[in-house]
Amino acid sequence: MKNLVPSTPAPIFTLSATVVGFLLIDDLTPAEQNSLGNWFMLLAQVLCTNAAQQQLINNRTGTSTNQNTHIINDNNLTMNDLSNILSKMQNEINNMKNP
Repeated sequence: MKNLVPSTPAPIFTLSATVVGFLLIDDLTPAEQNSLGNWFMLLAQVLCTNAAQQQLINNRTGTSTNQNTHIINDNNLTMNDLSNILSKMQNEINNMKNP
């Protein structure tokens, strides 16, 4: 199952889901689209809920014990970090206003 999710860049991965969704529209009735769409949403919620809980546990314990676990390093942002981020965002906004 590990190779089920490709190492595709995020924008392309997202675009592929969009394309598949639009391709399915023409081949399914509205009732079939609704049924299949709800099934995919339930599948996604199960994956997201499991991953979120596992990340929470890993972050609290700082451990990873099997393939279904992954340590996410949640570093707390300092006020200095936030200030730097805001400054960079302001620079980007200014660059967009004055090309």
